[in-house]
Amino acid sequence: MNCKRKYYEKRFSKYPDVVDLFTFRKMLGGIGDTFARRLVRENKVKHTFVKPHYWIYKQSIIDYVLSEDYASRRLRVRV
Repeated sequence: MNCKRKYYEKRFSKYPDVVDLFTFRKMLGGIGDTFARRLVRENKVKHTFVKPHYWIYKQSIIDYVLSEDYASRRLRVRV
């Protein structure tokens, strides 16, 4: 598991530690806005809401990519 984490840390290294919703969508391969907001609202990824923007932590995105939920949805990262 640690090997996979390092892989995604390297893959996402060009992104800042905290990203906006648009960048989050891009990091997960261009997922839709509604689905991205659902992931945030269901607390699948750690975030901070500062009106009117969601700020999502890169480490939380990596945690989500390594999660069972991500695998069950058969999503693919397309960085």
